[in-house]
Amino acid sequence: MSKIIGAKETVALKLLVNGESHSVRVTPSRLLASVLRDDLGLTGTKVACGMANCGACTVLLDGLAIYSCITLALDCVGKAITTIEGLARDGALHPVQQAFI
Repeated sequence: MSKIIGAKETVALKLLVNGESHSVRVTPSRLLASVLRDDLGLTGTKVACGMANCGACTVLLDGLAIYSCITLALDCVGKAITTIEGLARDGALHPVQQAFI
């Protein structure tokens, strides 16, 4: 029988973000966007509408575009997360990054 986790309890997660493993403790309701920005300091992911309408929070999850403002961090365990910061290769900006400049 599995234990029911309370809303204020935290759980330890390992997230693979931009090719690096990160350990974080989060409440079960914590959204990926807030973990990326507040815990990992990856502020390229923006939260504008908070309702999956604008796309400012888009990240890649196993190569598929998702809205991180409505995705639970718990649902990302074992998957590769790529943020805007993770698009650069060998010190060169990705065309998407360049477009924002």
